[in-house]
Amino acid sequence: MLSVAAAVGAVVAGALGGAPAIIAVCVVVLACAATMSGWRRGEDRREALGQEIENRSSELKRALSELEIAQAETVRRLSMAVEFRDEDTGAHIERIGRFSRLLAEQFDMKEEFCARLSHAAPLHDVGKVAIPDAILLKPGKLTAQERAIVETHAEEGHRLLRGSSSSILDLAATIALSHHEKWNGSGYPRGVVGEAIPIEGRIVAVADVFDALTSDRVYRKAFTVEEAVDIMLEQRGRHFDPVLLDAFMEVLGRSGPDAREQMRADPGALVKNALETFATALQRGDAEIAEGAIAQAIEDGVPAAMVHDEVIEPALRRVIELGERGEIDASSERLAMAIARRVLATLRRYMLGGEAQDGVLERIDQSVGAVEEVLAAREHAVG
Repeated sequence: MLSVAAAVGAVVAGALGGAPAIIAVCVVVLACAATMSGWRRGEDRREALGQEIENRSSELKRALSELEIAQAETVRRLSMAVEFRDEDTGAHIERIGRFSRLLAEQFDMKEEFCARLSHAAPLHDVGKVAIPDAILLKPGKLTAQERAIVETHAEEGHRLLRGSSSSILDLAATIALSHHEKWNGSGYPRGVVGEAIPIEGRIVAVADVFDALTSDRVYRKAFTVEEAVDIMLEQRGRHFDPVLLDAFMEVLGRSGPDAREQMRADPGALVKNALETFATALQRGDAEIAEGAIAQAIEDGVPAAMVHDEVIEPALRRVIELGERGEIDASSERLAMAIARRVLATLRRYMLGGEAQDGVLERIDQSVGAVEEVLAAREHAVG
């Protein structure tokens, strides 16, 4: 519009006798109009480009966050499989993530750190994958040499997780190495003292011990929350960072006996998902995913009897039928049966540690017998 006005002005000036001053002014207006128009177009383009870059950056940040969580989930499945063989069917590692986040929030830590901690903390004992089952699953008291081997899981976990480009796995590596250190320096593997122990390790140490004390073990029943609190307070300033322990007590003060509880999803949907995951893992010969699926189902509240009757047993039938039809080879079938046998043994041991339901142990034993028959038949066929 300015350029049109300037042009009209120039024509009028010419009609009036071509006054040089008026013509000069019109030329200047034309130049300014062109400059302003170009500037505005440039600004609009820069704003659009800036918005595009911001959107792409947000998408990239979101994608990277999802990738980190996926990486952590992969290792978490391995960690859950180890816990399933060891103590508490994988439920322990889920609670550690929840307790650790609650404590970090109570300590007013940044939301980003709390979120990463909730994903990283469950990987604290992943180094147990390097411990032989003969030691990890030993029912009696460990010898000094065996205890020393078990304690190497802290270094092994750190070795497994360190050097990752994922901030979650990097945090998990530090936790794996430091969560067995004690405030007074009497912990392992390196005897670190006080605030030299990374804060994430000190947080998980509190969460880990609390959950261990309030969980059933083969050699003892779980302590009540109140009993666990008394035991932990005796270790204030010795095992635990006193400030962090006080903060955790405030968390428990709000939640009380319900500290270990969590929301449960629809059992039917959980069973369906567990069955598909477990059956697929058996067919692929993936022991970690298979064990992780069973551990997750129990952690989500599916009763052990239902886990056997509606997940393990149907999956076994599916694999056996595939083998009979020749849709999986003999080697894959034998591997699937071996994985199923170990899962059944672990489920049986888990039930012996709690209250066994009528008939469940017998049905588990029948499934074990079916697995043994298949393995024997296949070995005979090969022979």
